[in-house]
Amino acid sequence: MPRDTRSAEKPVGVIAPAGDGVVRTREGVSGPSQQSIWRNRNFLLLWLAQAISQTAQNAIWFGIVVLVQRVSNSSTQLSLAVLTLIIPSVVFGVLAGVYVDRWDKRTVLIATTLIGGAIAFLYTGFGLVAHLPLSLLLVINFVFSTVGQFFAPAETAMIPAVVPRSRLLQANSLFHLTFTASQLVGLVVLGPLLAKVGGVDGLFVSMSAAIVLCGALVWPLPSSRGGHDPRVPATEEEAIRGVWQDVRDIWQFVFRDRVVALAMVQWTIGAILGLVVATLVPGFAERLLHVHAEDAVFVMAPAGIGMVAGTALLNRWGERLEKHFLTNLGLFTVAACLFLTGGLAFVTAWLTQANPPLIEMPTLGEVSVLVPPIMLLALIAGFGFVAIMVPAQTFLQERAPVELRGRVFAVQLMLSNFASILPLLLLGGLADLIGVDRTLLLIGVLIAFAGAVSVRIAPGEAPWRQRHARVE
Repeated sequence: MPRDTRSAEKPVGVIAPAGDGVVRTREGVSGPSQQSIWRNRNFLLLWLAQAISQTAQNAIWFGIVVLVQRVSNSSTQLSLAVLTLIIPSVVFGVLAGVYVDRWDKRTVLIATTLIGGAIAFLYTGFGLVAHLPLSLLLVINFVFSTVGQFFAPAETAMIPAVVPRSRLLQANSLFHLTFTASQLVGLVVLGPLLAKVGGVDGLFVSMSAAIVLCGALVWPLPSSRGGHDPRVPATEEEAIRGVWQDVRDIWQFVFRDRVVALAMVQWTIGAILGLVVATLVPGFAERLLHVHAEDAVFVMAPAGIGMVAGTALLNRWGERLEKHFLTNLGLFTVAACLFLTGGLAFVTAWLTQANPPLIEMPTLGEVSVLVPPIMLLALIAGFGFVAIMVPAQTFLQERAPVELRGRVFAVQLMLSNFASILPLLLLGGLADLIGVDRTLLLIGVLIAFAGAVSVRIAPGEAPWRQRHARVE
């Protein structure tokens, strides 16, 4: 699904010289600077609006995946649906900040929640009216995601208007943590639960109402319209020129050092891989595991557990492992898990689909006996995914000059969204043509090849070799 770029971009309305670590704002706030953010009513309203709207949005994305899989049973159509949610972040992500900088942020927050809730309600039409074209759903996706591009910068720019300078770091950290948690809750817990209890239509109705509720939450917030900051682009042309200048600066920084370029490529591979696998999973679950599309997320839920556990382990013991070694290990781990997942499904299908079948495979109720081993592989792949993303991002943070650090990750996220367009189109169509199992096999081989190239450029040092060197 589309990824949030707020944590990497410089918030609209906040001017932060990266060298001194002091955040200066155009829009000050009154009140004691040491007051806890939990006793700040305006901040709590803004935070609740973010938590509810992001969770509802992720639940809606889950509903869209289930709806498209049910109607089309096509990985290609599902890829197109995901693309219509991603493309607005590439096309409008930069320009949205330009407009938000000119407008009253409170008005933008209210308008985007009301409009977004109304658009989300339109998805229920696919359950009430038979044979609506999927092209209409793609249009709704595009408009829904476009509206969301304006909510994010307005929300980020509102933070310094309601939080004192001394609490900005704490507030921004909480917002970032809430965004991450909302993905897990919306996609893995709330979305599947609502789809089971009230059907996909019930999911869309309840979540559209939740988004509209966020408009009521932000209504009491203060107006936030300041004079234009000369350091923020004033026109669309300036914004576009600024983005291209950022891309050129980042290009020069990255490709001066092939190891830095490798870290950027590794991070991008991980980001694209997450989207591609999320697109292929529903078809894989329905066709090969005999699991309904709305239950497919539970098959892959161990991957989320692996990512959380892997992050915790890296926070505790990550400093003991060399970053390049860890990233290479992650690439080969994910490659092996994808190859085994596709291979198990391929071999099982070959053994059971002959006439007569070569072997009778037992089942677990109505689902395939392959579900437990696939869940185990998903758990291991979650660890591998973290081992790719975290060290690569850390390496870029360490190498990036202070004045480029924020732009590196803003441009990186934008370019990774852009770079995911072609793989989503190609691999979705390939899955329909040759099967999801063979497509996963192919992706596993490609990731293993990327791992081999990575080892060639930056092999890293295994921990047992580090211990041997210390002994000598």
